[in-house]
This record gives sequence, C-alpha cells and structure tokens, in this order.
Amino acid sequence: MHEMSLAMGLMREIERQLEPYGPEARATRVFLEVGGLRAVVPEAMQLCFRAAAQGTVAEGAELVIEQIAPRGRCVGCGREREIDHRLFLCPDCDLPVRLLTGEELLLRSIEIEEPERKGHK
Repeated sequence: MHEMSLAMGLMREIERQLEPYGPEARATRVFLEVGGLRAVVPEAMQLCFRAAAQGTVAEGAELVIEQIAPRGRCVGCGREREIDHRLFLCPDCDLPVRLLTGEELLLRSIEIEEPERKGHK
C-alpha cells in the first residue's frame, strides 16, 4: 500500500510547514490534490493519514482530498479533453496526447490552530 509512504511524506511536510508557528500549533484540516493517474485510493489514503498523524501536529486533522481528472492535449489537432488513463492517443486524429493533469500530488493548503500568545487577543 503506497498510500502509507505518501501519508508519511505528507506528514513530514505538514510538520515542516507548521514549524514557524511554534510547538503548540496544530493542523486542523489538510487539503490535498491527487491526480487520477497516481493510483491513490482515497479511503486508503484517509486511513493512512490518520495512522501517520498519530502523535504529530496533525493528529485529529481532517484530510480533504480533491481528485484531479487526467486531461491531455493532442499534439496534432490541439484538442484538450479528459483522457482515459489507458489510452494516450487522440480519438479524433490518432496522434499522441500530451498529459496536462492527472499526475498531481500537491499539498494545497493547511488550516492551523495557533495557540493564544500571551498579551495578545
């Protein structure tokens, strides 16, 4: 299950991003974009994220996954369309299709909870 290694890498990046906010800062929601060609099963990713988050700044955080459909543009006719991940040829002119989206694995944003700072409201 490669989702666990992805979740562990995601956790390292979340911890790195939260470091400037101090040791008490916590992630409450994590937004992740995943391309359809990444072969990530959302349910498995959710499970692995919860396991990887135990004892970290993201423990209890919600993981929001946006799946990105594979899209491509034909090198011949220039038409852009969603593509079948098994077929990278244009159905109109039978020429290769250049991939535009579908391989993403992007930490889009993190909602955080910062601790109250003494003397500030």
